[in-house]
Amino acid sequence: MKYALVGILFALAAVGLYCATADDGSGDGPEVAEAPPPDAGIIQRNTQMQPQFEIPDEEPDLGQPDLGQPEAETMRSVRTPRTCDGDLDVSAIRSVATQNSRQVRACYERALKQNNLLQGTVNVTLAVGRTGSVEQVRVGGSLRDSEVFACVRRLAQSWQFPAVTGGSCAQVSIPFAMTPRP
Repeated sequence: MKYALVGILFALAAVGLYCATADDGSGDGPEVAEAPPPDAGIIQRNTQMQPQFEIPDEEPDLGQPDLGQPEAETMRSVRTPRTCDGDLDVSAIRSVATQNSRQVRACYERALKQNNLLQGTVNVTLAVGRTGSVEQVRVGGSLRDSEVFACVRRLAQSWQFPAVTGGSCAQVSIPFAMTPRP
């Protein structure tokens, strides 16, 4: 009889616990989930991973626009690349790239602190004038980080090459591979 009484007490406690959790005291009974608005459509569950964002195709950086002339607000001026028919010695180009590679790496490492998965190439295309000064800079590549591109563009504008031979300018392309250091 003693065990039967203990069993009944446990059963009553379980029923009381159930009623306490199912009813919030308002007397309305258990809460009913609201139906979605009629325009919400059918919710479909898919077990396959779907991309959360789409990466656009690579577009090269066109550099900074010429700020010397006023432009209409609705119009944008884009400089067309000029034809360069001059030459520069490959060893001179390699020397300038090597001298400035630490600065380019510093631009990358600043961005790497924000995104530790950042890696790719930074392609710097320059129009070098007759005297060896950089006249035009374009930066692009698979790195796809606008802050790194802007930093490298600012640096490249101050690079100095030897004088160009055989023309008014020379076009130079320098790739930099950027990967995190182990």
